[in-house]
Amino acid sequence: MPWLPAGPLHTLHAGTHTLRVAPAAGGRMATFSTTRADGQVIDWLAPLPWPALEQGFDAFQWPKAGSYPLLPFSNRIREGRFRWDGRDVDLPAHPGQAHAMHGFGHARAWTVVEQGSDRIVMGLAHEPAGGDWPWAMHARQTLRLTEAGLEAELTIHNDGETAMPVGGGFHPFFARVPGMRLRFDALHMWPADAGGVATGRTVVGDRERFLRERHLPDADLSVYYSGWKRAATLKRPDGAALTLRAGDGLDHLVLHAPGGCDFVCLEPVSHVADAVNLSVRGWEGTGLRRLIPGDTATWRMQWQVSL
Repeated sequence: MPWLPAGPLHTLHAGTHTLRVAPAAGGRMATFSTTRADGQVIDWLAPLPWPALEQGFDAFQWPKAGSYPLLPFSNRIREGRFRWDGRDVDLPAHPGQAHAMHGFGHARAWTVVEQGSDRIVMGLAHEPAGGDWPWAMHARQTLRLTEAGLEAELTIHNDGETAMPVGGGFHPFFARVPGMRLRFDALHMWPADAGGVATGRTVVGDRERFLRERHLPDADLSVYYSGWKRAATLKRPDGAALTLRAGDGLDHLVLHAPGGCDFVCLEPVSHVADAVNLSVRGWEGTGLRRLIPGDTATWRMQWQVSL
């Protein structure tokens, strides 16, 4: 299994916010916190554990913490197979699963391109020799702290000679505390099979609706949404809140809230799981995008903190 080595943490500050970034650990945000006037520190992300940062970890058995970039696709591709422009593409399955999962951006070390006190830029280059994506490409991830919170940008550039399907987004593990409430609006959901692969589109059901602020259920809840308003708010029982705002192109949202866990994932992404195969089957609104040679896809996200 590929091993992500331990690497230096890069710390950013702006106002009351602190962000620690681990480029070698898959371009991850390791922690994101806010310090109140009384000195209390709020961890918005489930912190990446120190043993993982000190010793490294298996790239495919990552800690359920921090936040990592999703590229060149989000979530799952059924059995790692799809047909594109008359070509059959086979991707390696995620260990222990039947499907390809989450791309490779989180499973490789990123390089620091620029860094300041409140901003870091990381890069990642890919050649198709390894077999996990048959197009040459490079990516760039920019993270910047502001007085309001965090701004993130992810870009993917097609360096190959043919068009490729492309997708991306962000996969944060937000710290889940007792009494936390969630609110967002979405038009559709995409039910999944037992393997976590979307099978089609329908309207949002009562159990999956968070139009009004409500507590997360105690039981497991994992849902693929689309047509959301690109804004979601997590509110703690002490009144502190984080509002996630997604930019153009991040029209899908993944909510992953396993029961009994200390995290909840709210993932703004560009497409539904298995979009490349669902599109072939005739489903609209999958978010599948075609990236021609020399072109760039860009996605942005903001986290706004209120105390």
